[in-house]
Amino acid sequence: MSTIVPRRGREGLSKGIQSIEIGARLLDALIDTRQPMRLKELSEQAGLSASKARMYLVSLIRTGLIQQDDATGLYGPGPKAMRLGMVALGQDQLFTAARDLVHTLGRETGHPVLLSSWDGASPIVLASSESPDALPIAFRTGARTPLWTTATGAVFLAFLPHALVERLIEKECPPEASDGVQTEIARTKAEGYRFFELVRLNREIALTGYGAIAAPIFGKDGELEFVVTMLFPTGPKKGKPNRLIALLQDRTSELSRNRQN
Repeated sequence: MSTIVPRRGREGLSKGIQSIEIGARLLDALIDTRQPMRLKELSEQAGLSASKARMYLVSLIRTGLIQQDDATGLYGPGPKAMRLGMVALGQDQLFTAARDLVHTLGRETGHPVLLSSWDGASPIVLASSESPDALPIAFRTGARTPLWTTATGAVFLAFLPHALVERLIEKECPPEASDGVQTEIARTKAEGYRFFELVRLNREIALTGYGAIAAPIFGKDGELEFVVTMLFPTGPKKGKPNRLIALLQDRTSELSRNRQN
């Protein structure tokens, strides 16, 4: 049974449900680390014993606030937490501006444009400039984008917190690809965008005939908030689409500057 404990609110003494507050510590731990966690790591971060954390996790999984990967056993935000996040994002001025930018770029260029954020484990699509049926790949809201093989993923790796990126490389990046990833990160930081001649679904499968450009949007504190990705058809003469790159960089940089001023 939940224990009722007093909490002093804005108008004096109020009551709260302690079990909810304890369960929220597990959500806070996932938010702070921004990546899926094992039970031992999650319980330690939340200041709970593993057995007590497991008990709360069972209920949080049932509600959809947390989910556990069957293959790895790692815990991460659940579908209900993501839906709640989308509602909160809808009230965020930067998200609204970024979403409007995606639609504007789509209208101006005639190319599909996507808006992504980091969900703790991978890039996740928050909005697109056109209906999913019109896209060359089914990039629906809530779809995850590969981290290691895409222009979108390269931008996240370049501008997410350094400690998080190092953990991701250590845990998930194939050793033979590590040097190449570090090179991509350095190049993306220097240039401020990433351009791929192919749109990759994973390391083995690519969508031929389309390329991708991705650029970051930073928040008021200078941290990466979103990535805008433009897909475009490539012709027989491949090369950098300099006009599209300049347009995307100009618009995303302007939005970041406005946020920081």
